[in-house]
Amino acid sequence: MASRVCPKCNTRVPAASLAAFSNGIDCPGCHTLLEVSPAARMLAAWAGLAAGYVAWRLTRGGPGALGASLPLLYALLAFGIVSALGTILVGDLRIASEPPPVAAPAAHGHGGGHH
Repeated sequence: MASRVCPKCNTRVPAASLAAFSNGIDCPGCHTLLEVSPAARMLAAWAGLAAGYVAWRLTRGGPGALGASLPLLYALLAFGIVSALGTILVGDLRIASEPPPVAAPAAHGHGGGHH
């Protein structure tokens, strides 16, 4: 199946919403709740980790205080960019399973302050 296509109605899902909301996307055609498949999510995460390692490896060892912190910044940026692009490129969509119901906090009948 093609990437970024609703499995129910074959409507193309925008790339921006796929990268931003990979855990719960509303299909623009049929309004079904969709999510990125776990295999595509793991592939994008591993690609991001590899890119972060390469960025850290290429920029480490600089002089001064920035020499220790800039490689970490570059690795974090590389991870974020590559994992988002990987999700967009290989993000196979599937119909999301229903989330478990959220219970409301129990009220005890008296205020929160102590006397």
